[in-house]
Amino acid sequence: MVGGKEGSQGGPKKTLRFNLPAQFGPVLWGRAYVYTTPERPMSHAGLFNARYPRPGQTEGAFDTLDWYEVATYQQKYMSIWHPPEPPGFPEWVQVSDTPLVLNEWTCLEWLFDGANGSEPEAADPRVWLNGVELSWPEKFVFSDPPTSTPPVKEKASHFTVMEAGVFLYQGLSVPTDWWIDDLAVGPQRIGCDPTP
Repeated sequence: MVGGKEGSQGGPKKTLRFNLPAQFGPVLWGRAYVYTTPERPMSHAGLFNARYPRPGQTEGAFDTLDWYEVATYQQKYMSIWHPPEPPGFPEWVQVSDTPLVLNEWTCLEWLFDGANGSEPEAADPRVWLNGVELSWPEKFVFSDPPTSTPPVKEKASHFTVMEAGVFLYQGLSVPTDWWIDDLAVGPQRIGCDPTP
């Protein structure tokens, strides 16, 4: 993929959307094998997201749903909780200190816990790389106009749709390939088999 100008909105996008079974539930585990080459993009590259209706709703159009995302940003892994778009912010962003792995298959796992037990808000997204949970030393609120007030992460009753592929929010100047294989989601952890 290539296109657009780094640092400017609008990059290449290749994704597929899948409707989840009715009453999937408020907890979504995902697993996929990912191969990226030849360089780590600086731009925000979304890889996986799952969406759910806001409290009091049972369904809704794609752009009316709260959502979680697994991505990369500034060459590192990132996870985000988003309110519906537009406008899609304020977002709660977590950036890992782990660089995006290049030129080898990796197993990415994620947990989107929209129930979060008795807590008042949905949980922060969690991500594992080859079985090791990523840490998030950089956390911040992204919004336009800027704000330092974190969003209220509304709780989920059930996830309704997921999207997988590569969605660049800014330009990509170096032709880059992503392969995504053996994608699976469910209400429990799926785990990593030996890489493909």
